[in-house]
Amino acid sequence: MASLRRDAGAVAPGQTWIVRAWKWGAGSLSAGAALVSILSSVRSITGAQQVRWIGVAPAADTAWSIGDTIQLATTITDGHGGVLPGVSVGWSSMDSSVASVDSAGTVAVQGPGATTIVAAAGGRIAQSRILVRLRPAAIRIFGDSLPRLAEGSTTRLVARVVDARRHPVPGQSVTWRSADPSVAAIDSAARLTAIMAGRVVLIATGGDLTAELPLEVYPVPATITLLAGDNQHAPAGHRLSGTVKVQIVSRGGRPLPGVPVRFSLAVASGRVDRESDTTDAGGIVEAAWTIGSRPGRHRIVLAVEGDTSIATSVVADADPLPENTRIMSPGGVLTGSVGQALQAPVAVRVVDSAGSPVTDVPVSWTADGGGVIIAEGPRTDSIGEARARWTLGPRSGPQQAYLQLGGSRAVPRFTVGATALPGPAASLAAPRTTSLRGEVGRRLPAAVEFRVADGAGNPVPRVPVVVRPASGSVSERVPITDSTGRASVIWTLGSAAGSQRLSASVAGIERPLELTAQARPGSPAKATLDGIPASAMAGRPLAQAVACVVTDVYGNAVPGVPVAFTARAGRVTPARVRTDAAGRAEARWTLGSTPGDQVLEASVKESGRRVAAKVRALRPGKLRSRQAP
Repeated sequence: MASLRRDAGAVAPGQTWIVRAWKWGAGSLSAGAALVSILSSVRSITGAQQVRWIGVAPAADTAWSIGDTIQLATTITDGHGGVLPGVSVGWSSMDSSVASVDSAGTVAVQGPGATTIVAAAGGRIAQSRILVRLRPAAIRIFGDSLPRLAEGSTTRLVARVVDARRHPVPGQSVTWRSADPSVAAIDSAARLTAIMAGRVVLIATGGDLTAELPLEVYPVPATITLLAGDNQHAPAGHRLSGTVKVQIVSRGGRPLPGVPVRFSLAVASGRVDRESDTTDAGGIVEAAWTIGSRPGRHRIVLAVEGDTSIATSVVADADPLPENTRIMSPGGVLTGSVGQALQAPVAVRVVDSAGSPVTDVPVSWTADGGGVIIAEGPRTDSIGEARARWTLGPRSGPQQAYLQLGGSRAVPRFTVGATALPGPAASLAAPRTTSLRGEVGRRLPAAVEFRVADGAGNPVPRVPVVVRPASGSVSERVPITDSTGRASVIWTLGSAAGSQRLSASVAGIERPLELTAQARPGSPAKATLDGIPASAMAGRPLAQAVACVVTDVYGNAVPGVPVAFTARAGRVTPARVRTDAAGRAEARWTLGSTPGDQVLEASVKESGRRVAAKVRALRPGKLRSRQAP
């Protein structure tokens, strides 16, 4: 039967009635066989002829928890209705997985469901229907009571809805929540995560039932943060000016007090005023460090005792002492072109008073005169040497670079000298930043200047500059640069208004210099009237506007010139107009009503020039007769 029940739990939903029917039938057959056995036994004891009726009380009952017991009682009578005492009764359960019964009629609940308890005596039987309905009584939390959990750790909680006797009630789900998710959070799968130190209550809910589980999340060291004391320097054998200070922080980001921290020094790295200490209320611990007597880099390690994975290191430099330091240069005169790097690196060697190399000491380089010097390494090497690449400054002549040993500047800086030579011509430019503007056919107000420099920007004297104007002329075709690298020419512009170009070139410089000047028109020199027909209808406006075109002596249109129109007959509007970009001033002329010759005059105000034109005004009829075929 146990095997059958396990299989029934795995069948498809549509086959459940078959399993239930099989289970009931098998249970009935088993109970029937037991009943037959009990009846045979009872008959042999009491005799079938004596028992006429048997009853069981209660005839039906309900149990709410596994392990509950129900006491059944029987009444047996003979044929006259008299009660028969001392008759043996046989008991059996139709489904012992739901409830079992002993020889005294005591029913013990085994699981949910329903079963029939059969009492048999003298060939007679009676039945009691037992229904087991498990009633949720509480939520039981299994496993450890979980009073404390470390920050950042996780675990899974298990809880079940149970009956009054603490047996799980099937089909009842339990959900969890945290009263303070910032301290501990629990998801839908009952996975609990401790987030930060504190106390919190975890609440399990199943139906109308709740259960609470108090939890304390305790902090654990997670990180050690260096607050101060790194990258200090002091003379060898002296105490650093600042203490070494670190802070221990928990996984939840809170400073942890009372955490033991150990200070460990490498060999010959000096000493600290304490080997270990515990953090204060802010999670901070600090110590003073006296640096070792050997110049160079030293290190101290700070770690949480018992957990070396939580550690940090601090580095400090012991600067050489002036009385025990010697700096030497290989010697020789260093030369190079201005603005160029020296072919070989600058090298110096540092030793102590006994001639031993001073190694692993910080070095810094500087150069004057606009030069740039870059160290090949930040410290002296294993033989005490320091090297740097020096690009000379832009100024020709003597230049200097300096080596500073250590960070305290106790050792005077060491000077290295070089001579900067001027370079060849490398650039050609026009120093003037203002635009070039002038009048056509005239000299520009200022001379056009050129500047020749080498690759570092130094002026290069005595260099020929070839000047080629595309328009106009220059005072000198090949001027020579002076001591400042400058040359100049006078440029007389050509006759065409607009942009005019001039180029200059120097041997050895691939790209010539192109300059552009803006040539404006000259003064008004000529005026003409345009758009006036030979004849037109009297009293009517001309079909198109009349225009006064103003040009200079070279024929360039002169814009912005005031022009006054005067009509001897009729009217002209507007009477005063300025010329546009094409040198045109336009107006509308309405002829007078009297036939005959009519005159329009235009006067250019700036030059005083006048120009006139006439139109023959015709009668309307005469004009039509002329126009007829």
